Amino acid sequence: MNFISLFITRLIIVFKKFSIFLIIYLIFDIVFFSLVPEDLKSKLYNNRAHRIKSFYYHHDFRPMSSFYDHWGYERYKIYTNSLGFKDKSNRLVEFKDRNILFIGDSFTEGVGIEYENTYVGLIETEIKKKYQNIEILNAGVQSYSTSIYLSKIYHLLERKKMPITDIIIMVSGGDIFDDYYKYMGVGKDYILNHEDQKNKYLIELINFYKSNTLIYQIITRVTPPKVIPGLIRSIFNSKDRNENYSENEQRYFSISNDEIDNISFLNHKDYSYLYSSNEFNQWGRKAIDQSIQNLKEIIKICDQKNIKLNILYLYEPVIILKKPNDNHFNYMISEFEKLENLSQNLKVNFIKDLYNKYNNSYEAYKNLFFINDIHWNKRGNLLVSNEILEKIDF
Repeated sequence: MNFISLFITRLIIVFKKFSIFLIIYLIFDIVFFSLVPEDLKSKLYNNRAHRIKSFYYHHDFRPMSSFYDHWGYERYKIYTNSLGFKDKSNRLVEFKDRNILFIGDSFTEGVGIEYENTYVGLIETEIKKKYQNIEILNAGVQSYSTSIYLSKIYHLLERKKMPITDIIIMVSGGDIFDDYYKYMGVGKDYILNHEDQKNKYLIELINFYKSNTLIYQIITRVTPPKVIPGLIRSIFNSKDRNENYSENEQRYFSISNDEIDNISFLNHKDYSYLYSSNEFNQWGRKAIDQSIQNLKEIIKICDQKNIKLNILYLYEPVIILKKPNDNHFNYMISEFEKLENLSQNLKVNFIKDLYNKYNNSYEAYKNLFFINDIHWNKRGNLLVSNEILEKIDF
C-alpha cells in the first residue's frame, strides 16, 4: 500500500507540474502570437485555423480572418468580413435597403479563387454598377448542404436578426449525399444534428485555440506525417503561384478524353444515386426527398418574412461527362420544379447554359473546371455569373 500511495502521490505531483507548465506555455503562446503582424500571421495560419466549428450548423468561417489556401491552380488569400462571410477584405458589413444573401457549398464559396473572381464576387461587381444601396453577402462554405442551408438561414434571420431581403441558394448533386449520410437532419430548434462535438463551450474553446496559438499552426502543418515531404518542397519552391495561374491552367489542357473519363470523381459514391438503380432505390430517392423537404422549410421561412428566394440547381461536371439514368435524374429535377408552385416569392432555375458554347462535354470540362476536380476555374465562375444575371431579376 505504501508503494502504491507513493506512486499515486508522485503521479499527482507530475501531473500538477505538467499542467502548470502547459498553462504557462499556452499563455505565452497566445500572447506571442497576438503580437505577430497580421500579414505574417496570415501566412503562418493553417487553412483549418479559420474554418471553425459551429454549435448551430456544424462549421463556418471565423469573422474578420485572413489566411492563404491552395486549391486548383494557385495559392490564394481568403478574407472574411465581420459576419464571417468570404469577402474581398476584412470589412465591417453595413446593411443596406436590399441585402442579398448567397448560400451554397464549395461552388458558392469559390474554392481555388479569390473572392473578386468567384461567381458571387463577379455578380456583386455587376450589380453595384447599377445600384449602390445593395449589400451582397456570401454565406457559402465547403461541405454545406440543404440541411445546413436551412439551419444557417434560420440562425441568420432569427437569432442574428439580419435584415436579409433576398436569398439565392445554389444546390449541387453532392448536397443530396451529404444530407443523407453526413448530417442527421435539423431539429425543431433548427440546430443541425451531426456526430461531431456538440458542447457549445468546448466548441468555443477549440475555435479560440485554433486561431490564437502558434503551436496549432505548427502541429497541423506537419500532421499527418505524409504531408511533410510536400511541406519541405514548398519551402524550397520560390515561385509565386499567384503569378502563374494561366501557365498552370494551360499545362492541364493537354489531358486526353480518355484521361478525363478515368478521373476519380466520376465514380464517387456521392453521385451514385444518379446512375445505379440499386443505390437510387436504397437511399437516393429518400435522400432527394429529404433535401427537398429542407428546401420547403426554407421556402416557408422566407414567405413568413417576405424574402425573395431563388433556388438554383447546378449541373456539375459529373452530369455532363457521364450521362445519368434518365428516370433517376428526371425524378430529382421534377421535384425541384415542383417547388416553384409553393410560393410566389420563389423562382427555380437550372445552371447549365454555360456548357452550350462548347462542342462537347470534354471541351466544356477542360475550359470551365479545375482539371481533376469538380470546381469551376475563373472562366467557369465568369460564365456562371453571367448565366445567373440573365436568369435572376436583381
